[in-house]
Amino acid sequence: MKTYTGPTLGGAVATIQCPDWCITDHAYWDDRVDDCFHGSDAVELDPPRDRDRYVGAPTFPMLSSEIRLHSTEKAPAAASLWLHVGDSSEALQLDLDGVNTLLARLDTYRAGVADLRQKLAAAENERRRR
Repeated sequence: MKTYTGPTLGGAVATIQCPDWCITDHAYWDDRVDDCFHGSDAVELDPPRDRDRYVGAPTFPMLSSEIRLHSTEKAPAAASLWLHVGDSSEALQLDLDGVNTLLARLDTYRAGVADLRQKLAAAENERRRR
């Protein structure tokens, strides 16, 4: 388990233990052990390139999610999933209920895209027969 020893807000030195998924380099950021965030690796959805290559694939993921957990705060609001959309530096902060809602909506979206894919395949097959 990774630990970080660093300054506190009050000027003392303390050590915290990071969750096993934390990738944050607390020393690099000179984090205060009693007021820092643990961060996970991001899960990203990158779109494919445009079919005709008129528009290249964006240089950023369409969606990116990561966990952010405060080092000492125990309130539920201190732990969230950050959802980044596009290249915005802003993020939606979702609690567990919000993540469950997001997953349900992604399932609905995926089912809709799968249905559109079937219609596209049927249309392409029909065009090839002509």
